[in-house]
Amino acid sequence: MKKKVIKVSNIVAHLNKIADPALAYEWDNVGFQLGDGNQEVKKILLTLDVTENAINKAIDENVNLIISHHPLIFRPISKITNPLYLKLIKNDISVYCAHTNLDVVKKGVNFALAEKLGLTKLEFLSNETGSKLFQIAVYVPSDSMVKVADAVFASGAGIIGNYNNCMNDYEVNGQFMPEEGSNPILGTKDKLEKIVERKLEFFVDSFKLSKVIEAIKKVHPYETPAYSVYQQEKQSENFGLGLIGELENETSLEDFAKTVKKNLQAPFVTLWKAGKSAKTKIKKIAVCGGSGTSLISKVYGRADVFVSADFTYHTVMDSHIPLIDAGHFYTENPVLENLREMLSEFDLEIIELKPNEHEIKDQIII
Repeated sequence: MKKKVIKVSNIVAHLNKIADPALAYEWDNVGFQLGDGNQEVKKILLTLDVTENAINKAIDENVNLIISHHPLIFRPISKITNPLYLKLIKNDISVYCAHTNLDVVKKGVNFALAEKLGLTKLEFLSNETGSKLFQIAVYVPSDSMVKVADAVFASGAGIIGNYNNCMNDYEVNGQFMPEEGSNPILGTKDKLEKIVERKLEFFVDSFKLSKVIEAIKKVHPYETPAYSVYQQEKQSENFGLGLIGELENETSLEDFAKTVKKNLQAPFVTLWKAGKSAKTKIKKIAVCGGSGTSLISKVYGRADVFVSADFTYHTVMDSHIPLIDAGHFYTENPVLENLREMLSEFDLEIIELKPNEHEIKDQIII
């Protein structure tokens, strides 16, 4: 049997379903960034950054597609003279990245970090994302309620946290008058028709809204379905930045810091005790892969210690809780294992850029 050809576009579509680009923050640049979508893929390189080392390894290993966490192209470019871009183009290597959209999804950056540290009972620190939450209401005849609801669920609405097929429905009295040119399934032209209907309400994320509306129009029995859409002040429970979880057993701050270092294979970690003893017992842990400074205020009163990276001097001095800085790279690198799992349905060879291969150009540690 002939082996199915897998194209770059197939991989891009698959990953976009898991971490939709619309979840990324407005300032971010994610998705398919360089290459030919019709190119066949036989080998993939996973990396946090598209560095010169990563590109050289991709060339040496005959890689067709690099999947990275941090964007190769972050800001608009007016010309293509960067040697890295030229080397990628010359060697027919495509590039896809999932950055803040991969930060906020389940099985993304923060879930990978929490798993490495043995945390359970996970909940988001913050539900902020680059998307918005909407409520959509649609009016249907009672005998069409199930058909319309099933179509709405299949198109991605009705998900609240760990629950799906979520919906409210009410019995309502409706009326309409068909005009010239209409083709109603009920009623006659210029005569007021009254009917008992069901009002169905669902929550839907902004990047699924158009698909949901399209599904309603496709299966709704009315020529012109009646529906309304409301943007919510609240944020979706389905996504979020950072996590809070629990250790199986209490441990000391000092011992946990050592566990972080060991499990993340970090060369060192920095523990700020915030006035507490290194022997203080802890159990509830907050984590955020990469730079988590903006989330510290959301940790207060909810966790015993916060594991992240890139804490500034004043952040440390002002913090009311202990902080563990394990490094930007080491708190995000575990997601490569999850990316490998996300791609497991494809019959492809997948390799990773190892930590010792991921060096920042021109950096010297003295």
